[in-house]
Parts: sequence; C-alpha cells; structure tokens
Amino acid sequence: MTFIDEIKKSDADIYKGVSAEAIDAAEQQLGMKIPATYREILSEFGSIDIGSDEIFGLGVKGYLNVVESTLKERELAKGELDQYIVIQNLGIDGILIVVDENDNVYEFKNGDFKNLLSSTAEYILSLI
Repeated sequence: MTFIDEIKKSDADIYKGVSAEAIDAAEQQLGMKIPATYREILSEFGSIDIGSDEIFGLGVKGYLNVVESTLKERELAKGELDQYIVIQNLGIDGILIVVDENDNVYEFKNGDFKNLLSSTAEYILSLI
C-alpha cells in the first residue's frame, strides 16, 4: 500500500488535488523545487488536515496556502528559510515544520533546525 492509499484510508480531511501546472507555478513563486513526495501529496490532495494538524498545500487560500505561508515565514526568518518550504505551523512556541528540496523534514524554531524524518510522506504518516 502506498502512502497515498494510507492517507486516503485514514481519518484525514483531504481537499481537491491540484494540477502539475499549479505545482510548477508554486515552484516558480518559491524559487525552489518541490520534493517528489510532497508534489504527489499536492497533486492528490491539495492540502490535508489530520485532527488539529494542518498540512499546508495548494488549492486553498490564506495561511493554509503553502506559498503564502512560506513567503511570509521566510520574511520573518530573515533568510534562514530561503531554501525551505513551510508545510506546517504548529502554533506552539513559533515551531514550524519545513522541508528542503531533498525531502528532508525539519522542525524549525528560533533559527535552529532539528531533523525529523527523511520524507514528507513519512512525516504525514506519523501524524495519522
């Protein structure tokens, strides 16, 4: 079973997936490649809610939009997040969950990065 199937089987609230063109446009706005597993998640679901955990995505507006949230957080982080995509704001102590182009997932807080898991898919499955 793929991670996509596991997400579909879970209690996660999923949205409508977006086109490859929408993902390409997001890459242009972010100035970096979106890693393959996160790209697959965006294509299939757009965005995901798992209980109180909201995974930012595309096809949604406001803070749930990954481009809007990433650009805003990059501004606040004064360059420290320029090579990362913000996929979640935990809403606790300014902790963000970010991913790099190689699909490494980190917890970012006050300028410090803590490696969590090696892929966006693993991180999302850990929340289910």
